[in-house]
Amino acid sequence: MVSSLYNWFMLPHRIAAIRRRLPAGRPLLLDVGCGNHSPRITKTYLPDCEYHGVDNRRWARDGADDRAVDQFHEIDLESAGQLDRIPDGRYDAVICSQVLEHLSDPYGVVARLARKAKPGGVLYIETPSPRSLSLPSAARGWLCVRGCLNFRDDDSHKGLVDLGRVAAALERDGFKVSGPRPCFLWRRVLFLPLYIIATLVAKGFVPASVLWDVAGFAVSLTAVRLGSAASGLPAGGNMGRGR
Repeated sequence: MVSSLYNWFMLPHRIAAIRRRLPAGRPLLLDVGCGNHSPRITKTYLPDCEYHGVDNRRWARDGADDRAVDQFHEIDLESAGQLDRIPDGRYDAVICSQVLEHLSDPYGVVARLARKAKPGGVLYIETPSPRSLSLPSAARGWLCVRGCLNFRDDDSHKGLVDLGRVAAALERDGFKVSGPRPCFLWRRVLFLPLYIIATLVAKGFVPASVLWDVAGFAVSLTAVRLGSAASGLPAGGNMGRGR
């Protein structure tokens, strides 16, 4: 019972955004940046999916995550051309959550990732919002909060990503786009006091990520590929141009 309530409260935005768009059976999912136990978390909510992960190294993954991965692509996104090793037009869902802000050429990476979705497939992108620049810093602790609450709390962040620019480019290249919009689930706000009390008792601190919804830390968009064939979005194409 406690585990079910925890999973209900902690439903990731990426899963909430795509799960009703997935076909029945065994949907094929590409998760770009699969640290922080993303394989295990994804299979918790989508147990029937075929999970393909992308990352440049092993971090924050354990044996349970390894068992959840059906195929792993070791790819350095700073060399975006490596994504060409993954077939285009194959995936029912492509997830890129809290990754692009770590890259030198986020728009070129999105251009290549967009080609991986099959017709009817969904692309989910999530990044820190401009608002994250003005939030309190929690890298060294803020009140009882620890983690990344301000954009600059993570030294590996290279820059904010303009999801409005990404949305416009995706629409030009054959996607129906929803967003960008703030990442917000009512359950993460209404039941936040209970979670804060529980984590303070269990850990002695509150992970910053559980405050993201109430603080407006993140923004996301969801895009569905239209048509009966891949649109042939050029790598770095419209997204690689100036604003």
